[in-house]
Amino acid sequence: MTTVICPPQELPVEKVRQIVHDAGCEWPEVKLFQGDCLELMKQIPDGSVDLVLCDLPYGVVNRKSNGLRNLDKGAADVLTFDVESAITESLRVCSGSFYFFCGTEQVSAIRAQLVRCGLTTRLCVWEKTNPSPMNGQHAWLSGIECCVYAKKPGAVFNEHCQNSVWRYPTARGKLHPTMKPLSLMERLVLASSSAGDTVLDFVMGSGTTGVAAVRNGRSFIGMELDPGYFQIAQNRIQREFDGDCS
Repeated sequence: MTTVICPPQELPVEKVRQIVHDAGCEWPEVKLFQGDCLELMKQIPDGSVDLVLCDLPYGVVNRKSNGLRNLDKGAADVLTFDVESAITESLRVCSGSFYFFCGTEQVSAIRAQLVRCGLTTRLCVWEKTNPSPMNGQHAWLSGIECCVYAKKPGAVFNEHCQNSVWRYPTARGKLHPTMKPLSLMERLVLASSSAGDTVLDFVMGSGTTGVAAVRNGRSFIGMELDPGYFQIAQNRIQREFDGDCS
């Protein structure tokens, strides 16, 4: 299933219209694909994407819930593809920067692959300002998530001399069990792309990366295997174009 969202220019939010006008770039286009990301990425031409921003399934979070907190993320945390192959495809299609949110067990392999390919890398950390208090009386709170950042030579970077620890609260009213804060995803889009650039999220879940991209005048390519989450993402991004920023 493929959806292309490219509405008439009289409908979008004023902020996007102003960004596009100021940058002198084309109106952002959104292409959404429901299916296997490894197969879908083969359709993307070499070097045609400027930023890859993904929250990979960690593959280790699911466990029995304890009544205080839902620990079972369902299909949202199940790996259905080979991460190394997905990163290889990302490196082919993207000429700029990469952000891969991932589990601690995945950090070393992802970073090693990127280093082997000659990219500059950093281990970044999302510090949750409102972590769950679960088991806090017995151990340190689980208040961080990892993100491997990498860039090719000449890639855009707009946050000069900033720390790689990002302090943001967890998302409220989650549409997806592992949903990242929209404000954080907007920051990363702005840090590593320019207006008119194209952002790819090949595991888009409920579409937060897509909303962050189009809200800031970037085109977006999104992929999602689960039909339910695909529909949620499609609806969210369409509402963004229609001026409903809820």
